[in-house]
Amino acid sequence: MTGTSKRNAYVRSAELKPGPEGQGLAGAFGALLREYPTVKKWLNARLKPDDGTKFQAAGLDLALIHQDFLTKLRKAGRRADEYPFTTKRHGYESLCAYVRNRIAEGDDDAARLKFGDQATARAGRNSGKTSFFRPIVAFERAAYDEYRCPEIETLPVVVDIGEEIELPLSRSWFCLMVDFDTTAVLGWTYSVAGRFRALDLLQAFEYAIHPPPRVKHPVFDELLKPLPDEGLPAAVIPAASGRRICSLAVDNHLTHLANSVVIDLRRRSGVSISFGKVHSWIQRSVVEGIFAEFQRVLTRLASTTGSGPSDPRVRDPVEKAVRYKIRAADVHALFDRLVARHNVHRKRALMSATPNEAITAEWAESARLQIIPKYPRSFVDNPCIAIEMEWPHIRGSRKDHRTPYIQLDEVEYTNDLLRQSWGMLGEQLCVHIRGDFRTVRAFRADGTEFGVLHVSGVWAISAHTREVRKEINKLYREAVFKDRSDDPVAAYQRHLAGIAVQKVHGKRRPKITREASKLARSLSVPGSASDSPDFRYECKAPKAPTPPQVKSRGRRAFFAQSQSSQK
Repeated sequence: MTGTSKRNAYVRSAELKPGPEGQGLAGAFGALLREYPTVKKWLNARLKPDDGTKFQAAGLDLALIHQDFLTKLRKAGRRADEYPFTTKRHGYESLCAYVRNRIAEGDDDAARLKFGDQATARAGRNSGKTSFFRPIVAFERAAYDEYRCPEIETLPVVVDIGEEIELPLSRSWFCLMVDFDTTAVLGWTYSVAGRFRALDLLQAFEYAIHPPPRVKHPVFDELLKPLPDEGLPAAVIPAASGRRICSLAVDNHLTHLANSVVIDLRRRSGVSISFGKVHSWIQRSVVEGIFAEFQRVLTRLASTTGSGPSDPRVRDPVEKAVRYKIRAADVHALFDRLVARHNVHRKRALMSATPNEAITAEWAESARLQIIPKYPRSFVDNPCIAIEMEWPHIRGSRKDHRTPYIQLDEVEYTNDLLRQSWGMLGEQLCVHIRGDFRTVRAFRADGTEFGVLHVSGVWAISAHTREVRKEINKLYREAVFKDRSDDPVAAYQRHLAGIAVQKVHGKRRPKITREASKLARSLSVPGSASDSPDFRYECKAPKAPTPPQVKSRGRRAFFAQSQSSQK
């Protein structure tokens, strides 16, 4: 006979008569608390993080609680010849067992006081209880997270003789913004940076409002014809264009973001940012599900790093990336295709509709709920979310014939209007740095736009980001670069390519180099003419010097003429 049985807890009703060794006290602590309900009420209140006292003790100090517990018993009339004073440790073990039982029975207050807030949240993350609100419609709540790609990619470098050398790169980042209600991908970025950057979060949010053009790749264009409604919602759904994102859930580790980044994003977009608890991925479950979906595709690449070193699919991923030429540009195009196709996959949770179809239905003209407003059209056309802000002073001198200008990272910026603004010397301009650092947008202190400022000198030759400018300035300070009359960006890329090729070319087991990753980042300049990078670098061969040609002084003709005259 099988079945389940439940045994009630033992309730002591017999008189307390401890033996010489302390035996015969089963259930004595419970009987004591029933006899003194006020002491029990105090003990349960003491096991809470905030028991109402003026000064709170950190953690759960059972020894201190035990002393206070005995004091309460004495004041309640418990004599010295009665339990627990008649035992060796005055019932300390029974008090500890009582606390453990309360935690085991689900007393969250006692558990939080003993193990801490984060450990308690981690222990109950799969309890079915959620601490975030459920969205009603799309764009009401979104989640953001970044994903370290599980494969190694390469950067092709064309050397002087026309040969291509594959430089292995460190693992790239795929940053994703997903809608909670429909699991649609709203925005994403692909970054070859060696670490997470706040710019990736801002860029993904900006692309959710103003999507970039689709990445072109010959393989996908020939083999996979695009579906009618594939792509980001803001690009293919008219009703979703410019729709606000109300709330954004991000991982707890992003609390290190500068307050200026978070406050400026909130001020510009109106989004409310919430940071999740430690080890509580459930608050971004929609993002984690898409990461798992994409990983099943990416781990089929030969250069996969798998789930760890013990994964049987992993076997020298760097060497395979070089051998099979698994390039960063191809992986970038693959992510673009995966995102577009994900938004048109039919989901069981959406009643067999696609995420884009669900958004279209929710924001149709006949929909009952129209609770989320839109951004102004001017903001949608140019969101300017992924920017950095600086407040430089206007410099210049009539005496030295220096027209007004501002200086950013040791380089001067100006335009025709600023050159004539002598009355603004000493004032500050708010400068927005976005993508290509050769141009910046300036604003007066009252918010009115002052125009676009252009960099001067050799820095205006090649597109570059502020990160690259700082790296080059560092090399100038260290005397690695000395010639300031040449294009510094081109010199920087030649410098990195030369070191990386020397470390990789001809090696049996190529290794990832920092120089190759820096070179790949220098080729990606959002906002420039080459906004969609192909992650390919060509080393231009130096031209052979032209042999000097000395102008003839006519000596041969002179002697030939003199000889003919003598004859």
